[in-house]
Amino acid sequence: MTSSPSTPTRTFGWVDDAIPRYESFFTVDEHRERDRTLAAEHDHVEYAELGESSDGETLWAVTVGDGGRSALLVGAPHPNEPIGSMTIDFLVRELATNDEMRASFDYEFVCVPVADVDGVRLNEGWFDGPFTLTNYALNFYRTPPDEQVEATFPVEHEGYSFDNPAPATRAVVALIEDHRPEFIYSFHNTAFGGCYYYLTEPLEPLYDVLSSLPGEYGVPLHRGEPEGFRTEALHDAIYRLPTFADQFDDARERDDVEPEAVLLGGNAYDYASRFDENVVEFIVELPYFHDPQIQERTRLNRSREEVIRDGVRNRQTLAVELQREIDSVAEYLPDTPMAREAVGAIDYFEDEYESKLEWAESVPETDESATVAQRVDERFLRQYHLLTYLGMLLRSIDRAAMSGDEDAHRTLTEAKAGLEDAFHDRIGEMRDHLDYETIPIWKLVAIQARAGLICLDHRQNRADETGSGVEGNAGSR
Repeated sequence: MTSSPSTPTRTFGWVDDAIPRYESFFTVDEHRERDRTLAAEHDHVEYAELGESSDGETLWAVTVGDGGRSALLVGAPHPNEPIGSMTIDFLVRELATNDEMRASFDYEFVCVPVADVDGVRLNEGWFDGPFTLTNYALNFYRTPPDEQVEATFPVEHEGYSFDNPAPATRAVVALIEDHRPEFIYSFHNTAFGGCYYYLTEPLEPLYDVLSSLPGEYGVPLHRGEPEGFRTEALHDAIYRLPTFADQFDDARERDDVEPEAVLLGGNAYDYASRFDENVVEFIVELPYFHDPQIQERTRLNRSREEVIRDGVRNRQTLAVELQREIDSVAEYLPDTPMAREAVGAIDYFEDEYESKLEWAESVPETDESATVAQRVDERFLRQYHLLTYLGMLLRSIDRAAMSGDEDAHRTLTEAKAGLEDAFHDRIGEMRDHLDYETIPIWKLVAIQARAGLICLDHRQNRADETGSGVEGNAGSR
């Protein structure tokens, strides 16, 4: 009996035995050297330099496979998300050395292992552990949006135009123009929660296998609130990836802003769809830490609106405390991307919190009873996201205190003490209410590797069936 073309023909369970049992994340230097060495050892692997980052670091890509289709893999588009860089490292090595696997895919794999090189450098303080909530948050760095890879692709839409890509984005733009990928795998991850997916078009035959995949490794699906409260759900923990058009429409619907004031550029899908309207972008979001409650669907005697409101109010209290300390030291903070993002994020979060409250009060679905997962997400996991930005603020204060005069040093030291108290109080509260675990790196790599290979295999089989690259309904903007 032959397999239906609508169901996955391969699930790639064998990769579990092939993945090294990593004890740490590779640094930028380690990734670059490993890729250079791999290319030197195999004629069918190409290592190519793509220019320089904002800080003068070398950007590079690795290409393996000579199929008729092209898949673009982008690791660390956000610098605090290195799981994908490890997944790319595994995949390029397996493709380089496993002739049977490479031959089974009619793809060339164009891989950018570390897109935001400068930002990843600023996260390497936690790459070797200990893998705890405290160590991660205090060594966390997030690039400001106007310098992010997946936010600064050139875009033109209904009179709006953006053409100021970050250097790393410019490198990926060139790869898209040269290779015209039909599949983009952009590797992201969250810090704390469960697994969830984004797709730019529905791929219904894969929903069941994707939803069950994390459970094979003891990783829960994320069943709290969606990352974006207006995000369209396609299936359980599978969402449609918002495009620039979606962002534009959301901004235009707001009475208090002009789109030009709040928008930047597009994502990789937005740019690649200029050349191939059937291109798909796929994302797997995975956490470093999880608590089993994030998939608990037991209903509470409280509505979603109440739970959302309590969680937002709790975060607003912390944000006000942070803003007070920021105001006291703002004149002394260094003019660095880290300080700018730490300070600017507070205003962004305040706007987001108010928008979420307005949404929760206006839509009927929040009248239903909340689940345990939704309460844990709103009360604790989203608070942790804010604490990572507090970690960036503390690092910026430390840098300023090293070069400030006596008065500046005293002011900065006092602010730091208050912020550290707030940080440890909130972390302690999370430890009291959650029984979190750190997920082994190899399991995260296995989920990302298998999920991507399953999607690629499915699209290849569908293209073979139809005799084209078209995958059914090409997009749902």
